[in-house]
Amino acid sequence: MATSSRTSKFRVAICGGGVGGLTLAYALSRSPDIQVDVYEAATKFSEVGAGIGVWRRTWQILKTIGLEHDLLQLLDRRPSDDVVPTLQYRKADQPEGQSFSNLHSRGGLLTFHRAEFHSVLLQRLSSRCKTFNSKRLHHYVQPPHASAPIQLVFQDGSTATCDLVIGADGIKSVVRRTMLNEQAQQLEQRGQLNEAADLRDRVEPRFSGVLVHRTLIPADKLRQIAPQNRALSVPTQFLGRNRHIMAYPISHGRYINFVAFEADYSREGSLYTDPWISTVDSRALSRSFSNWELDVQQIASCLDGLTVNRWAVNVMKPLNTFSHGRVVLLGDAAHAMTPFQGAGAGQAIEDAFILSSLLSHPLTTLRTLPQVLSIYSRVRVPFANKIAERSRRNGLDFALNGYHDTGDGAGLTELGERIRKNFEWAWASDAGVELRQATEMLEREVGGRR
Repeated sequence: MATSSRTSKFRVAICGGGVGGLTLAYALSRSPDIQVDVYEAATKFSEVGAGIGVWRRTWQILKTIGLEHDLLQLLDRRPSDDVVPTLQYRKADQPEGQSFSNLHSRGGLLTFHRAEFHSVLLQRLSSRCKTFNSKRLHHYVQPPHASAPIQLVFQDGSTATCDLVIGADGIKSVVRRTMLNEQAQQLEQRGQLNEAADLRDRVEPRFSGVLVHRTLIPADKLRQIAPQNRALSVPTQFLGRNRHIMAYPISHGRYINFVAFEADYSREGSLYTDPWISTVDSRALSRSFSNWELDVQQIASCLDGLTVNRWAVNVMKPLNTFSHGRVVLLGDAAHAMTPFQGAGAGQAIEDAFILSSLLSHPLTTLRTLPQVLSIYSRVRVPFANKIAERSRRNGLDFALNGYHDTGDGAGLTELGERIRKNFEWAWASDAGVELRQATEMLEREVGGRR
């Protein structure tokens, strides 16, 4: 298995080969003095879920790191900086639906098939990046000496060494569990028992109160019965009390990504003890929308004969840091959030962008790694946690929590404006600002520049 290399300034072990882990691996593998090893628990690299939404902020990152050309092949249109119609919102839990907001955004929302996006990342990995499958991490051992290698211990009994561990291993992250328990143990040794207990309380994911049903509907199946259905051309959210649907075309219009949510916020924050993923009766799910508007009934009728999976949406309690020594987290391992900003994958990509830029900096060496990872954490923690909270608030709005029917439409107008403001960061801000901040911190704190 992989060991530290004398020809590289350090060796990076990325645990997890999802979107965040592979984006980081691709970006780092362009640096000739960094050895990258990717350890994936599954027998082959693949992605769960169907669709990925990419806002302008994330698209600018993908362009910067050189993925624009390949990803354009997966889109029907070339993205622009124009303000374009993006999402349509309808109150749909009634026979006559009501459109109340047409969200316009700069650059729009780019929609990808997750597996196709993932395949682009795999194809672009440098030959110097080594990948290993069927390597589920059991734990790591971080020595007290900063120059000594970190040992990775896998569930199959094999081991490997590295200089830096990156936990991109998802919401059930073993890296996060090991890191937080390591930090808690050190706090306990110093007598800080309350702080240690708080850290241990953040190890396990918590239920968001939301269940999500997912499948891909062949677009021709919907087109045959309803050629004018909104979901064939416009990403649309159909909202109802404690239930809502997101539907939009992907894969050059060959499929409709269908996502239906059920919310029970009285269970938010609890531990979800049932299986996180299960298969549901598609006919029963279809019948449950029989009182909704016609567009929804048409979409739901297409579920018959399809495999529909139900996922429990679990999230992380906010962390105060994403790093400890020479161990660092990104993506869902760091800040698993609800999907109501279309930003989970985007935030993982942003983590990878900032972290790869810092690790590739000439001032970053084996000796300075802990400082550099701390800088990454201080820049990313507040932003990622803020987006997670925005996503939570969107989920409440989509489930019509806090909405009151005023009879004159004012309640829906207010709801639409609240949703728009909550999304605005995704196209009106630039991750380059955070990168410049992180780079300035590195050059000041590590390089001694003022």
